[in-house]
Amino acid sequence: MLQIGMASAVQTVCGQAYGARKFRAMGIVCQRALVLQFATAVVIAFLYWYAGPFLRLIGQAADVAAAGQLYARGLVPQLLAFALFCPMQRFLQAQNIVNPVAYITMAVLIFHILISWLTVFVLGFGLLGAALTLSFSWWVLVALTWGLMVWTPACKETWTGLSVLAFRGLWGYAKLAFASAVMLA
Repeated sequence: MLQIGMASAVQTVCGQAYGARKFRAMGIVCQRALVLQFATAVVIAFLYWYAGPFLRLIGQAADVAAAGQLYARGLVPQLLAFALFCPMQRFLQAQNIVNPVAYITMAVLIFHILISWLTVFVLGFGLLGAALTLSFSWWVLVALTWGLMVWTPACKETWTGLSVLAFRGLWGYAKLAFASAVMLA
C-alpha cells in the first residue's frame, strides 16, 4: 500500500507536467520516484527478512512463523521490482500509454502461471519456489516496462535518459510522495 500511495505522486506531478507540455520534467519526476521508492523498498525488505521473529512476536506458531519468513524472504526481490514498476506504470499512464502496459502485464501473468506450475508442482520447490517465481515474474514485468519506456517513440520527449537532476528536489518530492501514501492509507 505504501508503494502504491507513493506512486500516486508520480501520476499527479507527471499529469501536470504533461498538461503544461514540460515533457522532460516527466522523466525527471519518474526518476525521482524510482530512487525514492527503491530506497523505501530496501527499508521494507529488512522487515520481510525478519518476518519470522515478528510473526512469533504477534503470537504465531513456530512452524507458521518459519514458513512465513521463508516466503517473505523469497519475496524480497519482488518487493524491489514492485517499487520500480509502480512509478514506471504511472509515468506511462500520465501519457495515456495504457494498452501496451496492459498487454505486457497480461503476457507476464500467463508466463507467471506457467513457471509457477512448473516450479511448484513439477520441480517440487514448494513455498520458496512460489515466492521466487513471483519475484522473477515481477522482474520480467519491470524489464519489459522499462524497455517500453526507453524505446517507444511515444516517450521520446518525456524519457530523455537518466539524469542527476533526479536527485535535486528529492526531499520535496519525498514529502509529496509520503503524503500521497498517507492519504491512500
